[in-house]
Amino acid sequence: MSEYQYYEFQSVDRRLTQSEQEALSQLSSRARISSSKAIFVYSYGDLPGNEKELLVKYFDAMFYIANWGTIQLMFRFPKGLIDVEQMRKYCIEDIVEVSELNNYVILEILINEEEGFDDWIEGEGSLSSLIGLRQEILQGDYRLLYLAWLKAITYLEGLDDDEDEEDYEEEEEEDDDAKERLEPPVPPNFGKLSPSLQAFIDIFELDEHLLKAAISASVTKRSIPEKNLKEAIKKLDRSEVDTFLLRLLNGEANLSIELTKKLSGMIEVKKEENPGKRTIRQLLESAKKAEIEEEYTKKELAKAARIRELEALAKREPAAWEDIDALIQKGTSSSYDEVVPLLLKLQDLADHQNQTVKFLTRVQQLHNKYSSRSGLKRRLLKANLL
Repeated sequence: MSEYQYYEFQSVDRRLTQSEQEALSQLSSRARISSSKAIFVYSYGDLPGNEKELLVKYFDAMFYIANWGTIQLMFRFPKGLIDVEQMRKYCIEDIVEVSELNNYVILEILINEEEGFDDWIEGEGSLSSLIGLRQEILQGDYRLLYLAWLKAITYLEGLDDDEDEEDYEEEEEEDDDAKERLEPPVPPNFGKLSPSLQAFIDIFELDEHLLKAAISASVTKRSIPEKNLKEAIKKLDRSEVDTFLLRLLNGEANLSIELTKKLSGMIEVKKEENPGKRTIRQLLESAKKAEIEEEYTKKELAKAARIRELEALAKREPAAWEDIDALIQKGTSSSYDEVVPLLLKLQDLADHQNQTVKFLTRVQQLHNKYSSRSGLKRRLLKANLL
């Protein structure tokens, strides 16, 4: 199988200069560069340089996917607008990490699926569907971080049954210890996901049962009323207002976020956040229980549907045997092909009614009656009806 590596970088807060675009173009002949985006696709070889360094130097977001099972999402934030300590509550080593470089904070989510991806993958368009997550985090919405943490804890699940357990004894003990840790704060407003959050769930393939179990603890948080914001604005010093207006005229990025944070700090807001009282083990066990219950429900529904179908067939069993006889008399390949599914349904009905012997006798009578029909006999043998 050929390689597939897809790198995409996007700039949000500013446009790339012409000289920056030219510098990026020189990295690879495969580069597709614009004033806000850089895309590199490889079927062999790798991106020259370090992707995190490229992000810090030029961009605000990066998405990477490789067909052997690696998927990576990174965002760059201005340091002054981010609560680093709050973000680090969601970190899990080597999977969800927050670092500081120069004047920026970098969020990195890195997933490695050891068995690779089952289906054909395509990176094009993924970052555009995820880019809104950066703005959400800047606004203090940490739902992405919690979802990334959820994805990360799925890698604490047990050992491979085919491996030598002794070789992994130490790793297993570490996983057991990790499972006793409490979850980080559960962010509010999981009741309604943004398109970007839903895209993250789909692209990173979060377990639906774990997701339901986890976000059940999320509360609904109301936005700050406009009248409260107006009252807070009135409390600003004239010099502060003038400074914000000048910065606005200069087109400074993220100014509204900075102003909102300042105003929010002046308003007494009731904290509506679940502090996280469940252990990782409890979450994983809840998800497993939900999965088992769902599977049981599916089987019971399938069983009930099958019984209804058999009861309906029982009412027209004589007509079904007549249909089979009429199809055989046609003597065509297509009519023989229709006979077998009908017989299999009648066999299922016979098993349900404990009349298997009667069914087999009826089939044998058909075979005796039409013993010269080699095409029919071949199909009956193939379906184990003779």
